[in-house]
Amino acid sequence: WGRCMSSIIRGSDNFDSTPPSHGRVVRTAGTVTTTSTSLVSFTGASITLTTGANPVAYGVAMVSSNTTAGQNAEYNVSIDGTRQLGTTGLAFQQPASSGSYWLNHSFSGMTSALTAGSHTILLEWSVTAGTGQAVASSDTSQLFYAHEVK
Repeated sequence: WGRCMSSIIRGSDNFDSTPPSHGRVVRTAGTVTTTSTSLVSFTGASITLTTGANPVAYGVAMVSSNTTAGQNAEYNVSIDGTRQLGTTGLAFQQPASSGSYWLNHSFSGMTSALTAGSHTILLEWSVTAGTGQAVASSDTSQLFYAHEVK
Protein backbone atom coordinates (compact mmCIF):
# COMPACT_ATOMS: atom_id res chain seq x y z
CA TRP A 1 0.00 0.00 0.00
CA GLY A 2 2.72 2.46 0.88
CA ARG A 3 4.04 2.68 -2.68
CA CYS A 4 0.58 2.93 -4.26
CA MET A 5 -0.62 5.64 -1.91
CA SER A 6 2.30 7.92 -2.77
CA SER A 7 1.01 8.27 -6.37
CA ILE A 8 -2.53 9.34 -5.48
CA ILE A 9 -3.38 12.91 -6.46
CA ARG A 10 -4.31 14.96 -3.44
CA GLY A 11 -6.60 17.98 -3.47
CA SER A 12 -3.68 20.35 -2.97
CA ASP A 13 -1.82 19.01 -6.05
CA ASN A 14 -1.80 21.05 -9.25
CA PHE A 15 -3.40 19.06 -12.07
CA ASP A 16 -5.59 19.73 -15.11
CA SER A 17 -9.19 18.97 -14.18
CA THR A 18 -10.77 20.29 -17.40
CA PRO A 19 -12.57 17.67 -19.47
CA PRO A 20 -10.81 16.49 -22.64
CA SER A 21 -11.70 18.18 -25.92
CA HIS A 22 -13.51 16.06 -28.50
CA GLY A 23 -15.31 16.26 -31.83
CA ARG A 24 -16.98 14.03 -34.37
CA VAL A 25 -18.54 14.18 -37.80
CA VAL A 26 -21.33 11.74 -38.66
CA ARG A 27 -22.72 11.53 -42.19
CA THR A 28 -26.02 9.64 -42.59
CA ALA A 29 -26.88 10.46 -46.21
CA GLY A 30 -25.13 10.83 -49.53
CA THR A 31 -22.12 9.34 -51.25
CA VAL A 32 -18.73 11.09 -51.25
CA THR A 33 -16.51 10.40 -54.28
CA THR A 34 -13.00 11.17 -55.47
CA THR A 35 -10.92 10.48 -58.57
CA SER A 36 -7.84 12.21 -57.15
CA THR A 37 -4.62 10.18 -57.21
CA SER A 38 -3.12 12.46 -54.55
CA LEU A 39 -4.57 12.93 -51.07
CA VAL A 40 -7.42 15.46 -50.84
CA SER A 41 -9.79 16.42 -48.03
CA PHE A 42 -12.70 14.04 -47.52
CA THR A 43 -15.78 16.26 -47.93
CA GLY A 44 -17.14 17.41 -44.57
CA ALA A 45 -14.62 15.51 -42.42
CA SER A 46 -12.95 18.34 -40.51
CA ILE A 47 -12.69 18.76 -36.73
CA THR A 48 -11.17 21.64 -34.77
CA LEU A 49 -10.09 20.93 -31.19
CA THR A 50 -8.49 23.14 -28.56
CA THR A 51 -6.28 20.93 -26.43
CA GLY A 52 -3.67 21.01 -23.73
CA ALA A 53 -0.21 19.56 -24.44
CA ASN A 54 -1.72 16.08 -24.84
CA PRO A 55 -2.07 13.35 -27.48
CA VAL A 56 -5.18 13.10 -29.65
CA ALA A 57 -6.85 9.80 -30.59
CA TYR A 58 -8.69 9.72 -33.93
CA GLY A 59 -10.66 7.23 -35.93
CA VAL A 60 -12.79 6.51 -38.96
CA ALA A 61 -15.63 4.02 -39.33
CA MET A 62 -17.12 3.61 -42.81
CA VAL A 63 -17.60 1.42 -45.83
CA SER A 64 -16.26 2.49 -49.19
CA SER A 65 -15.05 1.09 -52.49
CA ASN A 66 -13.14 1.77 -55.69
CA THR A 67 -15.00 1.39 -58.98
CA THR A 68 -11.96 -0.27 -60.56
CA ALA A 69 -11.08 -3.86 -59.63
CA GLY A 70 -7.64 -4.29 -58.01
CA GLN A 71 -7.15 -0.57 -57.27
CA ASN A 72 -6.74 1.14 -53.89
CA ALA A 73 -8.58 3.68 -51.79
CA GLU A 74 -6.01 5.40 -49.54
CA TYR A 75 -6.65 7.34 -46.31
CA ASN A 76 -4.68 9.64 -44.04
CA VAL A 77 -5.35 12.00 -41.13
CA SER A 78 -3.79 15.45 -41.24
CA ILE A 79 -3.35 17.54 -38.10
CA ASP A 80 -2.39 21.16 -38.76
CA GLY A 81 -1.08 20.08 -42.17
CA THR A 82 1.05 17.18 -40.89
CA ARG A 83 0.01 13.75 -42.15
CA GLN A 84 -0.09 11.20 -39.35
CA LEU A 85 0.23 8.04 -41.45
CA GLY A 86 3.16 8.85 -43.75
CA THR A 87 2.98 10.35 -47.23
CA THR A 88 0.43 7.88 -48.61
CA GLY A 89 -1.39 6.60 -45.54
CA LEU A 90 -3.38 3.39 -45.28
CA ALA A 91 -4.24 1.58 -48.51
CA PHE A 92 -7.32 -0.63 -48.88
CA GLN A 93 -7.30 -2.66 -52.10
CA GLN A 94 -10.44 -3.42 -54.08
CA PRO A 95 -10.69 -7.17 -54.87
CA ALA A 96 -9.12 -8.05 -58.23
CA SER A 97 -12.35 -9.76 -59.27
CA SER A 98 -14.75 -6.86 -58.76
CA GLY A 99 -14.97 -3.08 -58.73
CA SER A 100 -17.46 -1.24 -56.48
CA TYR A 101 -17.44 -3.99 -53.84
CA TRP A 102 -18.21 -2.28 -50.50
CA LEU A 103 -15.47 -2.88 -47.91
CA ASN A 104 -14.87 -1.90 -44.29
CA HIS A 105 -12.36 0.97 -44.46
CA SER A 106 -12.23 1.73 -40.73
CA PHE A 107 -9.08 2.59 -38.78
CA SER A 108 -7.85 4.45 -35.70
CA GLY A 109 -4.65 5.99 -34.39
CA MET A 110 -3.15 8.34 -31.84
CA THR A 111 -0.69 11.23 -32.05
CA SER A 112 2.19 12.01 -29.77
CA ALA A 113 1.54 14.99 -27.46
CA LEU A 114 0.48 18.07 -29.43
CA THR A 115 1.28 21.62 -28.42
CA ALA A 116 -1.42 23.30 -26.36
CA GLY A 117 -3.79 25.28 -28.58
CA SER A 118 -6.23 24.96 -31.46
CA HIS A 119 -5.74 22.10 -33.96
CA THR A 120 -7.45 21.32 -37.27
CA ILE A 121 -7.87 17.61 -37.93
CA LEU A 122 -8.79 16.47 -41.45
CA LEU A 123 -9.57 13.12 -43.03
CA GLU A 124 -7.90 12.82 -46.45
CA TRP A 125 -8.23 10.22 -49.18
CA SER A 126 -7.19 9.31 -52.72
CA VAL A 127 -7.33 6.44 -55.21
CA THR A 128 -4.66 4.75 -57.32
CA ALA A 129 -7.12 4.71 -60.29
CA GLY A 130 -10.88 4.68 -60.81
CA THR A 131 -13.34 6.41 -58.49
CA GLY A 132 -13.38 6.10 -54.71
CA GLN A 133 -16.86 6.15 -53.25
CA ALA A 134 -17.93 6.23 -49.61
CA VAL A 135 -21.61 5.62 -48.95
CA ALA A 136 -23.69 6.97 -46.09
CA SER A 137 -27.31 6.24 -45.28
CA SER A 138 -29.53 5.77 -42.26
CA ASP A 139 -28.35 2.11 -42.27
CA THR A 140 -24.67 2.77 -43.04
CA SER A 141 -23.29 5.98 -41.58
CA GLN A 142 -19.76 7.41 -41.76
CA LEU A 143 -18.01 8.46 -38.57
CA PHE A 144 -14.84 10.54 -38.18
CA TYR A 145 -13.84 11.42 -34.60
CA ALA A 146 -11.00 12.88 -32.56
CA HIS A 147 -10.56 13.28 -28.82
CA GLU A 148 -7.87 14.57 -26.53
CA VAL A 149 -6.24 11.93 -24.33
CA LYS A 150 -5.56 13.04 -20.76
